[in-house]
Amino acid sequence: MSQVKVRIAPSPTGDPHVGTAYIALFNYALAKKKGGTFTLRIEDTDRTRTQASSEKQIFDTLRWCGLNWDEGPDVGGPSGPYRQSERFDIYKKYAQELIDNGTAYYCFCTEERLNNLRERQIAMKKAPGYDRQCRSLSKEEVAAKLAAEESYVIRLKMPYEGQIVVKDALRGDILFDSDKIDDQVLLKSDGFPTYHLANVVDDHLMGISHVIRAEEWIASTPKHIQLYRSFGWQEPVWCHMPLLRNNDKTKISKRKNHTSLLWYIENGYLKEAMLNFLALMGYSYGDNKEIFTLEEMAQNFSFDKISLGGPVFDIQKLNWINNIYMREKKTTSELADLALPFFVEARFYSEKLNSIEEGNFHKILDISKESAINLKDLAEKSSVFFKDSFELPKVEVGMDAKEIKSIEKMYETLSDANVKLGISLFVSKLQKEDENTSQERIKELLHEVMEEVAEKPGRVIMPVRIMLTGESKGPDLGSIIHIIGKTRAISRIQSSLQKN
Repeated sequence: MSQVKVRIAPSPTGDPHVGTAYIALFNYALAKKKGGTFTLRIEDTDRTRTQASSEKQIFDTLRWCGLNWDEGPDVGGPSGPYRQSERFDIYKKYAQELIDNGTAYYCFCTEERLNNLRERQIAMKKAPGYDRQCRSLSKEEVAAKLAAEESYVIRLKMPYEGQIVVKDALRGDILFDSDKIDDQVLLKSDGFPTYHLANVVDDHLMGISHVIRAEEWIASTPKHIQLYRSFGWQEPVWCHMPLLRNNDKTKISKRKNHTSLLWYIENGYLKEAMLNFLALMGYSYGDNKEIFTLEEMAQNFSFDKISLGGPVFDIQKLNWINNIYMREKKTTSELADLALPFFVEARFYSEKLNSIEEGNFHKILDISKESAINLKDLAEKSSVFFKDSFELPKVEVGMDAKEIKSIEKMYETLSDANVKLGISLFVSKLQKEDENTSQERIKELLHEVMEEVAEKPGRVIMPVRIMLTGESKGPDLGSIIHIIGKTRAISRIQSSLQKN
């Protein structure tokens, strides 16, 4: 297998999973490193759970990530079809080949017998598994049952003794006792293939040289190796990636993490940041470098840089990476194009977006992106430049003592006569300034007020900020007033004073 060819083979049974992008990323990186081929195959043999919309979402989200495939259902290729539901005749042909060469057999056991067998094994504290009863049927017995049109499945003959060695590129040799592995069903009674048969046949016929997949498939690999041997085919290089995990080290789940790629897209995470984050889940670039592009990863890729430690899917780390890409990797113009839909989505922006100058919009983004974790958060943090009507925070049920104390302290400060005088004095000074007076001039006005009312910054600047934005923290006051203009700033402050 001199030509490197890899694949990602998701099932279209729900929202596209971050784990799919994670495994696809490492397959893609190897293909690009070796000048090989990256293939997308849709494993849709489970017709009861398959959803057409899910397949489209797989296409859309992987393309959003930038993990474009060389062969697949929508782009074609020399090894198609690339949907398993379009390959059923192929699987039947190869299942029959195994029957003919004696490495598989017909099993006529009824569901009732199998259930009874399972119950007896559990009662005897034995591991449930097929007892291979039909493996010893004579040719005549099999022929008679087939002639009688008895229902059957086709099972793989596993060795009675010895070991099967999985030679894993990351983990070394993994040994399995053959006699403890069930005679796996390959073709079901309805003629549908099981995952094991379809997977191996497809990987061989598509020329897959390296199977990079999640570690949860390790236990199935001996069955796959036996299938390769039964066909007389060369097995691929096996590489089982560590599973993504929750903070408690359990397998990542939607109960404890957002697992749908759609959620990250809808909340405005950048694709470059998501890929960088997923790469760090199992990969060490070297030189303590944590921020790198997809192209850099592909150029730098090797199996010995993959760590087997259970990577924790820490969204705080993703937020940190995403912020870096927003601040350092995107021009303000690029960021504006990406962020605009999230501004349009928020109703209070709609009236002002059309009237705001592009230069001011870019200034808003440059200010808000410093602390924003994603594009949705960027729009929310920019609301102080757009929302002229707001309510001051109130004490609510469920707040902790610190929050309550902070709000109570805020109202205590705002009720002080000297603080109110400072706010009014600032307004009167601002009225005499140009419409878009500079940030520096606004700072001068605030300092003049502090001197005239003999108050510290916390009793002048913070109250003005609260009256202007409804929040005690946020962007520089001078920046806000300069961008929204003195008319809107004064109107906001006066409206807040009247209500409070």
